[in-house]
Amino acid sequence: MVQRFLVLTVMAAVLAGCGFMGIGGDKPATTVPKVARERSVNPVEATRLINAYRASRGRPELTVDPRLSAIAANTARELARRDRLKTELHTSQGLARRLIGARYPAERAAENLGAGYPTLVLAIDGWKGSSKHNRNLLRRDMTHVGIGLAVTDKGIFQSYWVLLLATPDEAEEPA
Repeated sequence: MVQRFLVLTVMAAVLAGCGFMGIGGDKPATTVPKVARERSVNPVEATRLINAYRASRGRPELTVDPRLSAIAANTARELARRDRLKTELHTSQGLARRLIGARYPAERAAENLGAGYPTLVLAIDGWKGSSKHNRNLLRRDMTHVGIGLAVTDKGIFQSYWVLLLATPDEAEEPA
């Protein structure tokens, strides 16, 4: 079963990572706007914003999944600790390992990373403006969502956002 899960997750994971207003890399592409940096994220509010965007594009609503938010928060903390986006965590295999490690059975999963965005709205706007991130936001085959944020006063980006989208494997009972 783990092998089936891994294969499905790897096949379905559409991954894209970017820094603030830039694609890829570990350096910000532009300066951060002079706005107050949010120190936490409310998954319900994030999902409300994402669902409003999805509805405007004829996509079904996502359901907040606290398990996905916990996985996303752990990933964000690790990215902040490493002070970089490009890691083995942000690969289809890395995502599959994190989901398996958290005992989250998924038929499909996708992930968006963002760094340097001081607010949730700016992070979501950044994902909308990136073709690969936007594709994940609008995927019809995703049903659940979780989001995490890690903030540090050191390093290049200082804010690390992780959005996980998934369709749980209903044949498997979550642990």
